[in-house]
Amino acid sequence: MTNDFAREAEELARYYSELVRRLAQNGVRDVADLLALHERLNRALAAVSQQEIGWATEQTQRLVADLVRMSANLEALRLLKESLERGAPGPAARDPR
Repeated sequence: MTNDFAREAEELARYYSELVRRLAQNGVRDVADLLALHERLNRALAAVSQQEIGWATEQTQRLVADLVRMSANLEALRLLKESLERGAPGPAARDPR
């Protein structure tokens, strides 16, 4: 039983060393530093509400939709200008609506 305990303690120590090595590869000194980063992240996230994020998301989606419409309008204007420069009928003249 003592051998098992010593072996398990040694395995745990090796694992902890490996864990610290992996953390260091990612810019974290040790487990305490990782926990401190976790706490900082929690505090930073708490400073921004879900409602604020939702509002910003909706605003962004509206702006993207506006830009897509604007892009389509500019493309139609480009095509119209090209057709007028060639003297050919524009897209509206070809559209039998």
